[in-house]
Amino acid sequence: MVTVKVGVTGVISVVVILIGVFLAWLEYGTTGEEEYWRMATAAIQTDEEFLATNQSAFMVGATGETGKHILEELTNRKIFQTVTLIGRREVKYDGEKYQSIVQKVVDFDNLDDHAEVFKDHDVGFICLGARAGSAGVTSNLPALRKVDHDYVVKSAELAKLGGCRHLVLLSAMKASKDASHPYSKIKGEVEEEAKALGFDRLSIFQPAVIMVDRKDETRVGEWFLKKALAPVAFFFPTALTVPIATLARAMVNTVLTPKDKDVEVLDNKAIHRMGGKK
Repeated sequence: MVTVKVGVTGVISVVVILIGVFLAWLEYGTTGEEEYWRMATAAIQTDEEFLATNQSAFMVGATGETGKHILEELTNRKIFQTVTLIGRREVKYDGEKYQSIVQKVVDFDNLDDHAEVFKDHDVGFICLGARAGSAGVTSNLPALRKVDHDYVVKSAELAKLGGCRHLVLLSAMKASKDASHPYSKIKGEVEEEAKALGFDRLSIFQPAVIMVDRKDETRVGEWFLKKALAPVAFFFPTALTVPIATLARAMVNTVLTPKDKDVEVLDNKAIHRMGGKK
């Protein structure tokens, strides 16, 4: 009998190899969603061509990290006649590029009283919600459901009633109404309810870990995760992460892309492809 001794170094090497193979599969494997890849590689209108269509938009969640980046995309590119920010409070924006911004303050616990602010928008961006890594996200499920489900679904309902034709919805990777994790489950339920509303076009974004460079980062867990994923993001950029600027650009670019289906679900790879367009 031959006895093979495997040391700690050998075990670590095997684990590293297996992780590398898994990441390579995520990076280079197919997603099985060819139609969404076709959409992500389709030609898009120029900003000037889209501006000429004379459309307006609203956004819910403009003060969040993703919302801030979407707002920068919109104000820099000026593709809408007006952009209405719907939120709890007004935010001061300085600069000529913000002249097309309109702010509407609402009580999210009584959104039906503010139905008027959702009327007459062609496109809606909803990027409201808690971060999956935030403290207390799973320990306070009623609060999570109120923000990530109730506020989002009610906003979508009022947008549809107000005439919005294209809703761009920020969800999350692995979102499913049948998921065991409460965060993924709630996101999945929101997706299903948004689909049932019957928008002319619904674009759902399911990013992986969103890489954000926060100068005032105080959450040790998020700081450690970002540092740990940095080499993964470098060698396998689409496998597990997406830069927040890429996500925001993708969400704006999808508005300029020809409609492929009534409901479009963009996974992390498709987001990278869509977000790579200028």
